[in-house]
Amino acid sequence: MPPGHAHVAGMATALPAITATVDEVWDALGRARGRRMPKLQGDEGARTRYFAEPLASLMERRTQSQQTDAYLEHARVLARQVCCEALERSGIAPSDIGLVIGVSCTGLVLPSIDAELIPLIGLRPDVARLPITELGCGGGVAGYLRAYPQRSVLLFPVEIPSLTFQPDDHSLDNLVAALVFADGAGAVVLRAGEGLPGWTLEHSGTVLVPEGARHLGYELRDGGLRVILSRELPNVVERHLRGAVETFLEEAGLRQANLDAVAAHPGGPRIVDAIERALDLHPDALATSRSVFAGNGNASSAGIFFVLEELQRRGTQGRVLAIAFGPGLSIELALLRLV
Repeated sequence: MPPGHAHVAGMATALPAITATVDEVWDALGRARGRRMPKLQGDEGARTRYFAEPLASLMERRTQSQQTDAYLEHARVLARQVCCEALERSGIAPSDIGLVIGVSCTGLVLPSIDAELIPLIGLRPDVARLPITELGCGGGVAGYLRAYPQRSVLLFPVEIPSLTFQPDDHSLDNLVAALVFADGAGAVVLRAGEGLPGWTLEHSGTVLVPEGARHLGYELRDGGLRVILSRELPNVVERHLRGAVETFLEEAGLRQANLDAVAAHPGGPRIVDAIERALDLHPDALATSRSVFAGNGNASSAGIFFVLEELQRRGTQGRVLAIAFGPGLSIELALLRLV
């Protein structure tokens, strides 16, 4: 088995039950600000978002304690749902999981959500744990499976970014984040192997772009997490992505021409456009990412799982380059094969 190859034995995604259109979010923002907002142009307002709580609740002021309580309430439900579904689809017994990785950047709790899940879903009490705040875990997963090929990995991102909205923050970052982000979770069960039906992780890597650190992230301030979402972010992505991808593919002995599809993080139209320009992609190449953003929004670290799941539903075959971004600025890359 080539080093680092991991079969995705089961994948699942989950969304909260409450939906709203972007127009409804926009109107709620106007009510929270006490003024009428200008009408959105075109069909932008028709896009759907999924939220853990009704808009009226999300627009209220929260203390840090209230935000944490709400995060725990909703993240627990989504995480358990998506992990149980991924395990069921994988056919792998919970007792065979050797490592559980929980990913979340929209809530800060100790112990982390994964610690609560272990007894609830039947994982071994001696399972290794890796709680992290960004989707930068591909390399760690590959390394673990090389060392322990007989044990599987459960990876789940769960994000509730709607709870981080700050009614008193009138910055453009906060306004755009309210329209772009939405809640959701994903999970995968991985085991050593390749050549099986479904997804195989062949290669993974990350590239840090320090100049992008000030353009994306959260800051823990009075009243909770304050979003940083600079309008310069697409420009940073466009300047640095191509070189990162070329180096990553060279390490795998490939070129971009060897790819059959690109799974781009559904970060919003300007981010997807920047990826398209940076890699000189055909206008239809990122149609799945655009569709996921329109229908689900940007579920932060869970977003890429919705794109991968939709690509599989659409019958995609062959090598797929997955691209995601995190604060740092980190460019997260994974080379997958879907058969």
